[in-house]
Amino acid sequence: MKIDIVTTRNGVRETVAYDYRPRQDGERPMILDVLLQAQATALPDLAFRYGCRARNCGVCTVDVNGRPRIACRARVRAGDRIEPMATLPVLADLVVRRDGIARQLQGRTTADHRDPDLNEEAPEAYHDLTACIECYACLDGCPMHARNFADDAADAALPDAATGYRWGNPFSLLKLQRLRLDPCVTEDGRQAALDAAIDLGLDACVGCKGCKCGVGIDLKGGVVGELLAAAGDRLSGDGASAD
Repeated sequence: MKIDIVTTRNGVRETVAYDYRPRQDGERPMILDVLLQAQATALPDLAFRYGCRARNCGVCTVDVNGRPRIACRARVRAGDRIEPMATLPVLADLVVRRDGIARQLQGRTTADHRDPDLNEEAPEAYHDLTACIECYACLDGCPMHARNFADDAADAALPDAATGYRWGNPFSLLKLQRLRLDPCVTEDGRQAALDAAIDLGLDACVGCKGCKCGVGIDLKGGVVGELLAAAGDRLSGDGASAD
């Protein structure tokens, strides 16, 4: 079974045709199976990340045929192409720099707006959002995250991740919406979370067909739609609905 694996060394991309050897007849291997075998045989210095091997951590996410997939859970077929996520800067081979997303939220998810005396049960919608594994598959096709790219098409590169990205993404919106649903957060805190979502570019979601979560969270209805409805006429653009 031949699979293309895209490597990146010193900024140079190269496609390596790897012949995966099935462990049993009829096997449809996971992406991670292919990468581990390739590293153990033909590509000993192949760089990629993985952790839990059970779709719990999200760090193994790569692109397959141009779409993000969780490597420990998604299967591949002959002729597929495995490459690093296109939405984040590549460090080496299939390893991308992820910290710019987390840095973006620094100072926006502060504990200053938590009241320890508020001890209510969190709503089901809050618990639904805790299923996020930070795979960042939701960055794919996101018009808000796309604003982080250089305006000049000839220099289409993400800014320095060390400073955090200026514009948001479905993951950052999810974290902010989770704050708004947290029963221990004060009303001022909920308002601050909405303000942060607007500042990160929530207006880009107006008219967007919606984002897709790697583990099935309803980002369009449970996150973006709720924030758009709360923001109302504070957003630019026509309307304020995720529909």
